[in-house]
Amino acid sequence: MTKFFEEFKATTNDKFPELKFNSALYDTKTKILTVRFIISTFVSRTSFADDKRAEVAKAVEKIFPGIQVKIEYINTFADERVVKNKVLAYFNENQNLIFKRLADDNVAISVVENEIHIKLTFETPTFNILKASDAENSLYEYLNLWFNEDITVELIEKYVAPENFSVNEIVESRVQENTRVLRLVNVEIGEKVYARNKIVGLNQSPMYIKDVKEGENVILCGRVYALEHKEYNNKKYKPGDPKTPEKLPLIRLTLDDTTGKIETVCFPKPSDVEAITSLGEKDQIACIGKVSTSKYNGALSYAVDAIFRCDIDFDSINLTGSKPVPDFYTLVKPEPYSVISQSSFVEEDNEVPEFLKGKTIVVFDFEATGKVPTEAEPIEIAAARVIDGKIAETFQSFCKPSEPISEFITDLTSITNDMVKFSPSFDKIVPDFYKFTRGAILCGHNISGYDYIMLAKYADKEGYNFNNELIDTLLLSREKLKEFKRFDLPTLSKNLGISHENAHRAIADVYATVDLLRVIAKRM
Repeated sequence: MTKFFEEFKATTNDKFPELKFNSALYDTKTKILTVRFIISTFVSRTSFADDKRAEVAKAVEKIFPGIQVKIEYINTFADERVVKNKVLAYFNENQNLIFKRLADDNVAISVVENEIHIKLTFETPTFNILKASDAENSLYEYLNLWFNEDITVELIEKYVAPENFSVNEIVESRVQENTRVLRLVNVEIGEKVYARNKIVGLNQSPMYIKDVKEGENVILCGRVYALEHKEYNNKKYKPGDPKTPEKLPLIRLTLDDTTGKIETVCFPKPSDVEAITSLGEKDQIACIGKVSTSKYNGALSYAVDAIFRCDIDFDSINLTGSKPVPDFYTLVKPEPYSVISQSSFVEEDNEVPEFLKGKTIVVFDFEATGKVPTEAEPIEIAAARVIDGKIAETFQSFCKPSEPISEFITDLTSITNDMVKFSPSFDKIVPDFYKFTRGAILCGHNISGYDYIMLAKYADKEGYNFNNELIDTLLLSREKLKEFKRFDLPTLSKNLGISHENAHRAIADVYATVDLLRVIAKRM
């Protein structure tokens, strides 16, 4: 289609230098040719009026006589942050081995007026790999599809490695690192629902929620669940000053892209509340914001700066394949359920809530070496298989971490280094737990923010894909138990009369979560 663009410029006497050709697609069903041009957002809004758009359409129709033509414009905005994100996206899609090792000093970007300059500086082995793959031209062509500015890409060699250093060796060693590649979701961005800081769009595809870690400018997408509007006290409140109201709005929702869920919060202006609360259950949105770890419970949370409606291509979400279910349990075998020291609300009440009928649910909980699920190691796992609201089996084991258990964790959980000394590490237990959870819904208190993230980290390393449906009793409690202000498991257990002996031990937390699930189910 380069020939087309040359003909377009000739037909229009090069009257539209602000346009750059992006792509063309002919739909054989509708018999419509869609031609896409790139245009600066600023130019599009200020000087590219309807008469110019009409001229462009006529010129394209002249080139393709007898064909129905549709013109689309891709608005672009180039600053150093936006361009860098696109450079990172290029390496992720085309140079995965190098993408894993990228550092800030490898990529230097300057955007001056109508020009984008990119310098890539790498040590000799990586430099040779990029040169051999013609990365300069490849990156230029990639960026040329996204930006209207003139682009230059320069590849710079940092230093020469010793003579006995082989490029093949570095490639092979990096293949063996077995680190995760960033996985992205294909989405079509629609209307803006909410934005702060003059955000006009999203400059790259969302990543999988399952892969998310702490960071700024994280782009995620998913369906909306459990949206609620609350208020919090304004620390800058001044009585009688309308500019500093006593209460400020807080929007909380759960975002689910089928790879995982994440608790999402938004602190909009009062004028933006109506637009956000107009989002319906299961509406699809894409967001940009900050992912951080709660100091209180170690859960990942997502504070968004912008929300856009979108259409998610769920077929583009491709979780890794999984090993088959093991034929036998090897290290940890399920045990028939029996009450030892903790009374069970579940067993005392024979009336099964409708929500639990016909369901098999595995409620599980980790005790671990820290609050951050991507960094901590399990020291105990416990689970209960609940069938039609009744506990049928339990699954329990200590897990030996790679580092000694701290005094703080021992004080919290009563689990000592001697207790785990002869236990298997959790990666060895994964196959047995995978077998135990097949055909079941996974459930836990803050499972989305902690337990499932930890489980997925170890499962991925061992080649198992826990693609179960998830139920998070923390999120459900906030939605269904609105009479309470705190939703941690010990507080809810106390307020609801649920026995919770030995809190912060995995099996005790599991039993309490089962009881809590029944309470919630009765209200559903």
